[in-house]
Amino acid sequence: MKKLKLVLIILGIVILNPKSFANGHKIVVGTWKVAVAEAPDQYVNSSFIVSEVNGGLIGKVVFEDGQELKVPDIQFSKDIIQFIVNIEGSDIKVSGKVENSKITGKVEAPDGVLEMSAVRKL
Repeated sequence: MKKLKLVLIILGIVILNPKSFANGHKIVVGTWKVAVAEAPDQYVNSSFIVSEVNGGLIGKVVFEDGQELKVPDIQFSKDIIQFIVNIEGSDIKVSGKVENSKITGKVEAPDGVLEMSAVRKL
């Protein structure tokens, strides 16, 4: 019985350790090639670079013309990634489902909701 309690305590510590949750971030950390087909020309293609810092996620969006936009807070839970990026003074909400090396989702812009897809760059 003592061994069972010890095993359960150790298992509880491992499961509740914040670093255990951080390991789930690895699926989104890296560089993604993003396409938003219905966006204005300069915003159709971009790269989305996600980094892990202090157990959280941050990133940046880099458009083909070299424009870089910081993404200071990225939320990722249960295969769903969400963040807000400010483009030309408007907060644009992005959300998507992460499956293997792809993200499919939507971009909520002032002009409406646009479909978005991304593929992990190797």
